[in-house]
Amino acid sequence: MARATRTLNPLHFEDLEPHRFEDLVRQLAYDFRSWASIEATGRGGADDGIDIRAFEQGRTPLPEESDDDDPPLVSPGRQWIIQCKREKRIGPTQVRRYVEESVQGPDMPYGFILAAACDFSKKAYDAFRLALIGTGVQEFQLWGKAELEDMLFQPKNDHLLFAYFGISLQTRKRTKQSELKSMLALRKRVGRVIGGPTKRVRTEVLLRIADDDRYPDIAAVPDFDVNPPWAIHQVQCLNMRDNLVLELRRHFAYLDSESGEWDALDHSWPTRSHRTLYGQDRTFDPTYAAYHAAWQQRVPQENQAELVILTILPLSRVLGVDEEGDLGHPLPILYVDATSSGTLLDPLEERLYLEQRPLLGRNTEHEALPEQRIPFFKDFKLEEGETPDA
Repeated sequence: MARATRTLNPLHFEDLEPHRFEDLVRQLAYDFRSWASIEATGRGGADDGIDIRAFEQGRTPLPEESDDDDPPLVSPGRQWIIQCKREKRIGPTQVRRYVEESVQGPDMPYGFILAAACDFSKKAYDAFRLALIGTGVQEFQLWGKAELEDMLFQPKNDHLLFAYFGISLQTRKRTKQSELKSMLALRKRVGRVIGGPTKRVRTEVLLRIADDDRYPDIAAVPDFDVNPPWAIHQVQCLNMRDNLVLELRRHFAYLDSESGEWDALDHSWPTRSHRTLYGQDRTFDPTYAAYHAAWQQRVPQENQAELVILTILPLSRVLGVDEEGDLGHPLPILYVDATSSGTLLDPLEERLYLEQRPLLGRNTEHEALPEQRIPFFKDFKLEEGETPDA
C-alpha cells in the first residue's frame, strides 16, 4: 500500500493576536503593489473601520508650477483600504456589513481588500462582489485562509511563515537535500564494501550496535546467544528501498512448484559463515547431517527446497562504515543504531521465501505464502539410527 505523502497542517491564523494578524496581512501586502506608503491605522485604535491604509506611488507629474531647478511634483497615489478580520467563520451577511463599514463617505478608495482568518463560501464571494459594485471602488479582493496560505508558501515569504508560525519550507527543502545527499553517499559507501550496490552479493559483514562498549567481549553479555549486540551476517543485496537484505537461517523444506504448497522442518541452521566472532568457538550442529540425510531420503528430489529466512536492515540505521575492520574482525564493519527494543535486528522485519536447487540450471525462488503451507512434515522425526551419537 502506498504511503501518504507528508504535508503541512493548516495554518491557524485564528490563533494569532488581532494586531499580529493585521501585521501579517500588512507585510504580505507589501509586494502586492508599488506603495508610496502603508499605514497601520488599526494599531492606534478608533480606526473608522480601516485597519490598513495604503497609497500607491503617484504616476502622473502635475503641471509645472515651479522653477526648472525644483523637482517635479507627483500626483497623489491611488488609495487602498485593507480590513482584517481574525474570525473562524464569516458568512455573506457579515461580508456585506464589513464592506459597508469600511467603504463609506465621500473619500472613496480606489481599491479594497478584506482579509480574514477563515475560508469563504461561494455565497460570501458573491456577496462581497455585489456589495462593492457601484460604490466607485475600482479593484477589490477577498483574501481568505486559502489565499493567505498561498502567499505564505511562496519562497519570497518564507521569512514571514517562520516568524508567525515557526515553519520554514526553505529550511525543510535544504534539510531534505542534505538528507538525500547523505543517503546517497552512504549508499555508495555501503555498496562499495559489500561488492556492488546493483548486484546480488554474498558478502559477510559484522554488524554492531554503535554505542555498546562491551565489544568485543562476548563474556560481558549474559544473553549473547539470544540477543547479541554484534554479529556476522551475510548480505544478499542492497535493495531499491535502501535496505540491506541479510540472510539469517535456512530450513529443509518441501515444495510443490506447480501448486505452491510447501512445508518446512522446524529445525533450522544459521547461514554458514566463513568467519567466527572473536572470542567465540566455531559451533557445529551435530544434527545437521542427520536432518539433511533424512530430508533427502523422504522428500522426492523434485520437491526438495530450502526455506530461507531473511531480514532487512534500513540504511537509515547505519551510522558509520569501517571498510577494513579491526584485528579481531578483518571484514567490513557496519555501526548501527539499536532498534527501539534495544536489539541488533528487528524480528518484525523478517521475510521468507523458498529456494530450489536443481541438478542442472540456476536456483529458482518461490513465494512462501502462509495460506499454502501444508503439514507435510507433521509426523517427521529422526529415527534412532539417524540420530548422531552425542
